[in-house]
Amino acid sequence: MKVSNITIAFLGVLLIVACGNTGKKEKSTTEVFGADVKLEATSTMDLEQKGDYTQLYTPSGGCKLTTTQLAKALGYSDNQVEEQSNYQGNCWYKVTHPGNFTVNYGISLEKWGDKNIVEDQIKNGLKNEMVDISISESGDTYIKRHPVQGFLLLLNTNYGNPIKISYTYLNTRGPKLTDSQREEQKQNTYKIANYLIDHYKN
Repeated sequence: MKVSNITIAFLGVLLIVACGNTGKKEKSTTEVFGADVKLEATSTMDLEQKGDYTQLYTPSGGCKLTTTQLAKALGYSDNQVEEQSNYQGNCWYKVTHPGNFTVNYGISLEKWGDKNIVEDQIKNGLKNEMVDISISESGDTYIKRHPVQGFLLLLNTNYGNPIKISYTYLNTRGPKLTDSQREEQKQNTYKIANYLIDHYKN
């Protein structure tokens, strides 16, 4: 009986020790996993570049796209796009959608001149769940959407001046846009963004 009691007690101690070690291993695994996630987010800040975009992010007095190029980006015919204005490279286009509603799209260069600000914009966007930030079709540029105003910023850590793509729908006398029309307007900004990147890639 004494031997049996000792054996049972010994097995009980082993079981307790084993459970304790298992708990420690699980906690250790969680900590390592958290560190891996953090390191992964940091390491992906600089995306592998697929081209030289110096011309895209360099200030100029001309529009970044012609009306023909913008029409091609959107998949529309040339007569659906008109250039509205050009002020020092800040260009606006009047676009008539297939649903016969008109939206003004703007393409401009934000003259920040600081790569650190661009990096901060990316970091803040990745941390903020309210901000929609994605990667371009080319895989080398961040596209950040403003949560309220809806404009896009093309953010590339190799350049200090992001491209801004805006839109406005001003039709006080006409009907409001439907959900599908608003979505079309939104998707068009992404089409413009990806076309710009592809067009200026050297």
